[in-house]
Amino acid sequence: MSTRKKRSFLKKLTDQYHLIIIDEETFEHKVDFSLSRLNVFVVTGAFALLLIVLTTLLIASTPLREYIPGYPAADFKQKMYMLNRKIDSLEKEVAVRNRYLSDLRKILAGEIPGDTASIPPSAAKVSVDSAALQPTPADLRLRKEVEEKEKFSAGDPGLPAPSLIPPLRGHVSQDFDPTKKHYGIDIVVESKTPVKAVAPGTVIFASWTPGEGNVIILQHDHRWISVYKHNHKLLKRQGERVKAGEVIAISGDTGTRSTGPHLHFELWKNGSPVNPADYLDFDNSL
Repeated sequence: MSTRKKRSFLKKLTDQYHLIIIDEETFEHKVDFSLSRLNVFVVTGAFALLLIVLTTLLIASTPLREYIPGYPAADFKQKMYMLNRKIDSLEKEVAVRNRYLSDLRKILAGEIPGDTASIPPSAAKVSVDSAALQPTPADLRLRKEVEEKEKFSAGDPGLPAPSLIPPLRGHVSQDFDPTKKHYGIDIVVESKTPVKAVAPGTVIFASWTPGEGNVIILQHDHRWISVYKHNHKLLKRQGERVKAGEVIAISGDTGTRSTGPHLHFELWKNGSPVNPADYLDFDNSL
């Protein structure tokens, strides 16, 4: 029974049929085809396969592929390159900001980084002849020449002293004394005296602190930072750019550590405080 059905199915596939196309009005034969079901299936399948291949090639080689889920956009590589560049720039900017914040934290907390490095245990066992460490006459002459040449150069090459402008002028009531954690100088002036930026820079902190009152801190080139404390009022906000000599605050007597109207001014280089008097003259007689 199954064999007959199988033969019958194969016979139906191979049975020949005539497809005749005639003119409806004249009954003239136009086209005459001899077909079978198998031929129709083969031709139809081949046409469908060809259509699929052509459609795939069309989509793969034209911007139409962007509309198919899973295919990347035509400018995908360019966008990825630009994003990678932005990420790299952001990483560098974050590193710089973290460095600024680290310096700022040290300034506000009154901390100074240690200057001594850990010495390996093996170094303690090395014996050194002290006589070999004494400078020779040639070394002494060279040292003297260098000292003479540098005698008239003030400040640090990163931020030359002539480019610094005193924030204000007045009587210095307390000098720079790191041993007492006094990392700046106190300048006695009349209350509400304008306070100027010592150099061009960016405001990285401008806010109230309980001990120091109104504090404004500027970040300058080459990791120089200037700090202005105990102000009556701040005239600049965090993130603003200021010019040298631009008024950034009004002096006052704010904060629990203030003992009267004055400006506490600090200069920091690479996260360490330096004596402002080495770079600026605050004498109000000038």
